[in-house]
Amino acid sequence: MESSAEHYSLALVCAAILTVTAVAIHYEALRLFWALHPKRWSGRMNLGVLIVCIILVHCLEAMVFAFGFWLSDHGLGLGGLAGSREITPVVYVYFALETYTTQSLGDIYPIGASRLIASIEPLVGLILIGWSTSFTYVMMRRDWQIDEVQEAEKRSGK
Repeated sequence: MESSAEHYSLALVCAAILTVTAVAIHYEALRLFWALHPKRWSGRMNLGVLIVCIILVHCLEAMVFAFGFWLSDHGLGLGGLAGSREITPVVYVYFALETYTTQSLGDIYPIGASRLIASIEPLVGLILIGWSTSFTYVMMRRDWQIDEVQEAEKRSGK
């Protein structure tokens, strides 16, 4: 497998497109969660549903990268994945999830110019996971402020 400057340039463009796609998905998901955040459940229920939804969004974003790894191997000729098992579509998802979360066990690894995509994905994952953490805190604070106002109204007899 050849890894020329053109291959790395194409991998960089592919990584940029995947990054913009993942960030756009994340932004729109958090915007939706902010708009749909119900107050009819308890704060614990709201937070639990929010966290499950955020985890699902992160999985979707990792799957965007899984598609990018598959495309770089089968469509763009940038190199694919190698390792101790047969490379199937599920392995692309597995690799993308472990790379997104920076877990990487090392049993599957990228070859060729797709290594550049695999180097950028954990940065994207860390930033988006941090964004989710911040968002969750803001939502918890919003719930707690609403709860404090409701408690104060109950005490004052309103």
